[in-house]
Amino acid sequence: MHLSAMERFVEKREHKQECLEETGMREKEAFHQRRKADDDHGKDDGGDHGTEMTPPPIQQQWPLLGKEVVTLEDISIVSGAGAESFTEHEKQAQREKIRSDFLAQLYRNDGSHTRDIHHLAFLLLRQGRGGAIVGNPFARGQDGTQQELPYTGLEGYYAGSERTSIRPGMTREEILLEEANIGAHVLKNMKKDAIEQNTWQHITRVKNVLDQKKDDLEALRWIEIAWSGVVRRLHVRVYQNPEFEPTLTERMEQVNHFLNERSARTDAEKQAKTDMQAEYERLKYEYQCMSAEERKQEKQERKIKEWIRADRLEEFRCFQNETYQILGRTSEGQYFIGIQDASPREATITETITLPRTLDRALYPLTVVHFTPEQLEGYLSLVKLGERGGDPLTRSTLVSP
Repeated sequence: MHLSAMERFVEKREHKQECLEETGMREKEAFHQRRKADDDHGKDDGGDHGTEMTPPPIQQQWPLLGKEVVTLEDISIVSGAGAESFTEHEKQAQREKIRSDFLAQLYRNDGSHTRDIHHLAFLLLRQGRGGAIVGNPFARGQDGTQQELPYTGLEGYYAGSERTSIRPGMTREEILLEEANIGAHVLKNMKKDAIEQNTWQHITRVKNVLDQKKDDLEALRWIEIAWSGVVRRLHVRVYQNPEFEPTLTERMEQVNHFLNERSARTDAEKQAKTDMQAEYERLKYEYQCMSAEERKQEKQERKIKEWIRADRLEEFRCFQNETYQILGRTSEGQYFIGIQDASPREATITETITLPRTLDRALYPLTVVHFTPEQLEGYLSLVKLGERGGDPLTRSTLVSP
């Protein structure tokens, strides 16, 4: 019996679901076995090996931003309405309000999750969960040597875009190459701007901040803007897969919907509607010229695309939900900000982050990618860019007022 393309696709999709369920069970079992082994080993020898998969807390000092907070408080107390008559109690209350407002926006809701949870999810991928998408990545140099690659934290945006047994897509190597090219493009733009504006010193300042050698507000602002551009681009990465390109009948339906829903009050709106009507007539004529066999193929192509789109989006959402569930079902993932201000000169912001356990990257399949020197530099720069640019403090009003 000959199966149609649609039937073969559905059959493969059902088989994939069974494989995913089986693989998921194996991964969970391997994770719990590894965790139990670590715990048992830790009990036997004092605990030195029991925390191999649990990273130590991430602690960072931001003295420049700490001084910015204190400066904002001082300015408000000196120049605020009625500041000249403030009592010490009122001055302290004003300081506490400014500090409270600043801390609140670090935990502000961005969409369905707060900024701190977004950041924890990003760090969780950097710590090792990114291996679920790109495996255990290494870069092979032109001399044949291999270098272990850190995770960028952006791997989750590629969930649903990978190649599987039932659909086309990107290999792990292609995902890593795309990330490397994105990083190389950011560096290229930075160097281009430096040439055009004769600001080579800016590159040094940015690199110093990325290497955490120094804090610099202007450099942090550039990093935040550059990182936001990367995230905006990848936020819709799953929709850039070819299956989201509409078929002929889908384009006809989209244009027809536009014509029925869009008003035409102004001259510009009337012209837009006229143009869309012409486009609809063109598409309609193209469809009428198709043979019965071509229409059948178009209908079949549309069904397959719809299935693949649904499959990609389901995988993307599942990966995202699972990531937040890992953070939600454990108390190990925490984000804490403290402000030390014993004196204006020694003021600093302390950032303390703890993350839950993830699978050891060695448990994921090895992925070896061939990078040019420029791509390797771009990839590693993207890692550093995210470390600073993705932090809630870099996105705070202290850096981006």
